[in-house]
Amino acid sequence: MGLVQADTVKSIKVTGNKRIESTTVLSYIPIKPNKAYDQSELNDALKDLYNTGYFSDVQINRQADTLVIDVTENAIINQVAFEGNSKLKDDKLKEEVQLRPREVLSRTKIQSAQQRILDIYRRMGRYNATVVPKVIKQNDNRVDLVFEINEGDVTHVRKVNFIGNHHIKSSHLEKALLTKQTRWYRFFASDDTYDQDRFIADQQLLREYYYDSGYPDFRLINAVSELTPDQKDLFLTFTLEEGERYSFGKMTIQSEIKKIDPKGLYSLITYAEGDWFSRKMIEKTIQAITEAVGIQGFAFAQVEPVIVKNKDSKTVDITYEIKKGPRVYIERIEIRGNDRTRDEVIRREIRLQEGDAYNSTFVKRAEQNLNDLGYFKKVDVSIEAGSTPDKAKMIINVEEQSTGELGLAIGFSTLDRALGNIHFAERNFMGTGRTIHSDLTIASRRQEFDVGITDPYFMGYNLEVGADVFHIRSKRISAFTEQNTGGRTHLGYKLTDNWFQNWSYTLQRDQISDVPNLSSEYIKRMKGSYINSAVGHSLVYDRRNSRREPTAGYTLTFSNSLAGLGGDIGYLKNALGGSVFYSPLDEVILNARITAGHILKTNKRIRVADQIFLGADSFRGFAYGGMGPRDAKTMDAIGGSRYWVGTVEAMFPIGLPNEFGVKGALFSDFGSVWGSELKIPNNPILDKKAMRASVGVGISWDSPFGPLRIDYAIPVKKQAKDDVQRVFFGVSSRF
Repeated sequence: MGLVQADTVKSIKVTGNKRIESTTVLSYIPIKPNKAYDQSELNDALKDLYNTGYFSDVQINRQADTLVIDVTENAIINQVAFEGNSKLKDDKLKEEVQLRPREVLSRTKIQSAQQRILDIYRRMGRYNATVVPKVIKQNDNRVDLVFEINEGDVTHVRKVNFIGNHHIKSSHLEKALLTKQTRWYRFFASDDTYDQDRFIADQQLLREYYYDSGYPDFRLINAVSELTPDQKDLFLTFTLEEGERYSFGKMTIQSEIKKIDPKGLYSLITYAEGDWFSRKMIEKTIQAITEAVGIQGFAFAQVEPVIVKNKDSKTVDITYEIKKGPRVYIERIEIRGNDRTRDEVIRREIRLQEGDAYNSTFVKRAEQNLNDLGYFKKVDVSIEAGSTPDKAKMIINVEEQSTGELGLAIGFSTLDRALGNIHFAERNFMGTGRTIHSDLTIASRRQEFDVGITDPYFMGYNLEVGADVFHIRSKRISAFTEQNTGGRTHLGYKLTDNWFQNWSYTLQRDQISDVPNLSSEYIKRMKGSYINSAVGHSLVYDRRNSRREPTAGYTLTFSNSLAGLGGDIGYLKNALGGSVFYSPLDEVILNARITAGHILKTNKRIRVADQIFLGADSFRGFAYGGMGPRDAKTMDAIGGSRYWVGTVEAMFPIGLPNEFGVKGALFSDFGSVWGSELKIPNNPILDKKAMRASVGVGISWDSPFGPLRIDYAIPVKKQAKDDVQRVFFGVSSRF
C-alpha cells in the first residue's frame, strides 16, 4: 500500500473486482469522497476488507484526487475432494470441514478445515495423521480443494506413569482411568489408543479416585502426554500430591424447616464414623436427604454440607444443614449431544416441562430413565442459572452410542447342541426409539425365525405396542418334534414410575410329530395339529437402580396366561416372582430370586407341551425336564402343574482386565415341580413333591459375538429318577 497522508479525495475507485460489486466493496470502508481521512482510517479500511474473507490481496493507493482500491478476489470452490482416506468416508470428512462448492475460499478456511480433519483423526487415536491441502486452479477463478491425507497408524499408549503416589499403587490408579496401557489382549478394545478428550476425563477421574479414598487435599499437579522416541506411541505422565488420609468423624443433621425432624434422617447417611473420607458418600447422603424431604413436601429444600477437617486426629466432621431454598422454576430444557436421537424421544422421559417448579427427585428420575433406554453411552443432567434468580435451565448432555446390532454366531449350547445364529436388531430405529429385530437360529435340536417391531410410545401415548411373527421347530423332550408358527402382539404401559402392566395376545399353530413308538402314552396322545389362542398379562413393580445392569433394588412380578379364547387348547397359568439385588463390594453383585406358579386345565385340552418343565438354564445341575412328574411305565418326563424355583447367585470379577468382560459366579438353585393336569386311566404317574437343590460355579463372557456362559453345577438334593446334567453351556443374543 502506498503511503497516503491525511487528506480528502473527490472520488473512490474499485479495480480488480470481477464477482463482487464495487458498491459492496465501498460499503466495508469508512472513507467517503470529499471527507477528511487519516492514516488510521486507511489501516481500518484495509483490515475490514481482509476480514470479509472475499479477497486474497488488497492495495489502496491515491492517484491524483482519486483513491484507488485494487482487490484480488479469493477463488470460488469448485469441489472438495479427499485422497488417502480409508478409515473415514468422504461424506464424514465433508461434514467435518464445512466447506461447500460455490463458497468463497480463503487461507483461514483452508487452515480451519485442515485442523478439523486432524482433530477427528486424533479422536480416533491416529495421532500421527497428516493432512496437506492442495489448491488446483480451474477456469473463471474457480479451484478444486484437495486434502491429501496420510492416516498413519493408531497411536497407542505405551506407558502410563504416576509420580508422587506414595500411598496408592500405580496399578490401582490405572484401573480408575478410562485410558489403558496397550496390551496384546486389547485387540477388541480402543481404550489403549490416545484420545485427548479421554485424557482430560482421566484427570478428573484421578481426582475423584483420591477424593473417594480418603484424600480430601489431593492435588493433580500436572498431566502430560509425550510421544515416544520412535514417534509411534505415547507416554502419559501424571504428577500427584496425595496429601494426608482422613476418615469420617462426627455426623450432624440440622434443619431450619420446623416440620422436618432431623432424627428420622440419620439412617440415610451412607457411611459410618471411622470410614475413610469419600466425597461420593457425602454426595449420596445429600441426595438421599434431599429426596426424603422432597417426599415430605419440601421440593425446594437444599442440603448443604459444612465440612470441618481436624488435622490432629485426621478426621472430618460434617454437618448437613437443611435450608428452605428459593422457589425455582424451569425456564428452559436444553438437550445437547443427541446427533441421532430425536428431541421428543428424550423429552418424553422427563416429567418436568418448561414452567414447572424445580424438583430434584424428578431430575434424578429423568437421568435414570435416559440411562435405562440404552441409547446413550453417557447421560449427564445438570441445572444452570436462568435469566432471573427464580429461574433455572435444565441441561441434558448425552453421548450417543451404537444401538444397531448385526451378528453371526456359531457355537454350542447344552439344550440345542451345535448352532448358528444370524441376528439383527436396531433399538433406536432412525432415532425414534422404536425397536426392530430379526433372528434366525439353526441348531441340531431347534430352528427358529423371529421378526418384530416395538414402539415404546405408540402414537405419542404412554403405550408400548409391539408385534412379532415366528416359526420354531424344536426337538427336546423324548425326541418328539414340535413346530410352532404364529404371531403375537403386546401392549404395555406405566401405571407409575415403578409399576408396569403388560398385555399380550398370541395365536399360533402347533404341530406335534415324530413321536417314537416307545414313548409315553401321554406324549403319543398329543400328536397332531392344534390352534393355540392365548391372552397374557403381567404386572411388575420395579425398584432397581438400573434396568440394564442393576446393582441394588428389587422387582416383584405377577403374570398370567389364559389359553382357550378360541383354538383347541385350554389352560390358565399363574406365576408370582421376585428378585433382589445388592452390591456389598465394588463389582460384586448378589442376586436372589424366587418364582412360584401353577397351571390349571380349563374346559379344553391340555398337553404335555403345555406343562411346566424345569432344568438346564432354569435349574442348573439337572437336564431339561430332568425332575418332576414322569410316566411310571416309560419314565418319560411329562411336566408338572405346580412349581417353585429359587436362585441365590454372586457375580464377581476374577482378576482379568475389565475389557475382557469375563466374570465369575457362585450360585445355588433350589425348588421343585410336581402335580399334573394330565389323566389317563391305568397309566400311573411317578410324582414326588420333594425339593431339589444344586450348587455350582460359572463363568460368563460378554464376547463380541454375544454373551456366553458356562456353568458347572452339582445336585446336592435330588430324587432317584432325576436326570443330572452338571455342565451347561449357553449362548444368548444381544437384544
